[in-house]
Amino acid sequence: MLDRVIRLGKDMLASSQKTNVVYKIKCANCEACYIGQTKRHLTVRINEHKSNIKKKESDWLVVSCHRGHDGHEFDWMHVDVLHQEKHLGRREIAEMICIKKHSKSINLQKDTDNLPGIYDQVLANISFSP
Repeated sequence: MLDRVIRLGKDMLASSQKTNVVYKIKCANCEACYIGQTKRHLTVRINEHKSNIKKKESDWLVVSCHRGHDGHEFDWMHVDVLHQEKHLGRREIAEMICIKKHSKSINLQKDTDNLPGIYDQVLANISFSP
């Protein structure tokens, strides 16, 4: 009983301070989005995405490619936390599922290559909001 009261009384962490998350960053100029996962504070990973464009083009990650080649910008202030999971393997599976279910994802196809085929039937029966 006391554990429940203490847990309910805790302040909720801002999304940017959460760790062990699967997240989605939306493009501010089109319907594209990027889905990723991190064990670190979300803010740290988002800052890496933001600064990656400063590197030479051959070292750009997919978010920087979208920004640089299409002239678009991402909505850095409104990053969605899609899932929170401490266990790396389960977090990676959640990330792959989210990538497959979001049709406007700019993630590379190889990002889902390790998703076991057994999930295909499950994916066919669930839907995500855009």
